[in-house]
Amino acid sequence: MKPWQKDQQHRALERRREILLAELERDAARLREERTGERTDVTPDLDQADLSRDQHELRELEAAQRRLDDGTYGICTDCGVQIGFERLHAEPEAARCIDCQRRHEKTYRA
Repeated sequence: MKPWQKDQQHRALERRREILLAELERDAARLREERTGERTDVTPDLDQADLSRDQHELRELEAAQRRLDDGTYGICTDCGVQIGFERLHAEPEAARCIDCQRRHEKTYRA
């Protein structure tokens, strides 16, 4: 991966991480309000699945940042081939090449 690509991916990971942390913080505040009965807005109740999904994505982003730091970012964790930059640009936290990701989703479909 070229240095400018690495910098771009680092910024993308950090931006998404900041957005997720802000969402999780807002969600935690809303949950506290719901529990204490202080909630006055009319937004729908939080869904535990949404919280779990956001927490999972945050863990994936943090893992991608560790791979970026240790030099393994952009290398498929399953087969070891280089993950295309287009895929990483679209999904910065991607740990697998597209073929291995498809296989993973078929195998571990919920």
